[in-house]
Amino acid sequence: MAEDESSEAHELMAPGPGESDRALIVLDMTLDRFRGPQAVPGAGGIVRYVQGELRYFRERGRLVIFAANDGCGAVIQELTPRSDEVILKKAAPSAFFATNLDDVLRKRRVRRVTLVGLETHTSVLLTAADAFSRSYTVTVPDPCVCARDPEAHETACALLRRFWPASWPAVPEVGSPDPAVDGPQ
Repeated sequence: MAEDESSEAHELMAPGPGESDRALIVLDMTLDRFRGPQAVPGAGGIVRYVQGELRYFRERGRLVIFAANDGCGAVIQELTPRSDEVILKKAAPSAFFATNLDDVLRKRRVRRVTLVGLETHTSVLLTAADAFSRSYTVTVPDPCVCARDPEAHETACALLRRFWPASWPAVPEVGSPDPAVDGPQ
């Protein structure tokens, strides 16, 4: 892809009148994560908080996306997707990997995403990292995520709260001094 095509394809445009620049991405809130061998202890405890986010986005006519691993079953009944909401089947923990998520968000002129669901240290963290790398602003409400391993959950939350986006280095323009290479100016 030519350089000018790449920059044009990744430009985030402002939403038009009556549009929102925000989207909700619900990750892996499927039946298999609530019962059986893949069940995540504590997942039931976040449902009401996820419902609150879902209600907030729906009332405002904002984009809602459900992303789950292919073959994991239906979204739980309490969060049933509406006919106008996007359902993505993913092949990896990140909802961006090998899906059209970025295209869907850019087509709707989304700049800010809120991530909710399972599990904090895998799907949520990796989707957040991929969103940051694509210049989206990311919000992850603590009560709306959990993981089967409480320590992994806390570590992922700490990363999301403390290090991103501050630790995500800005890419210097060509010809600009790079402090990492050239030292402070």
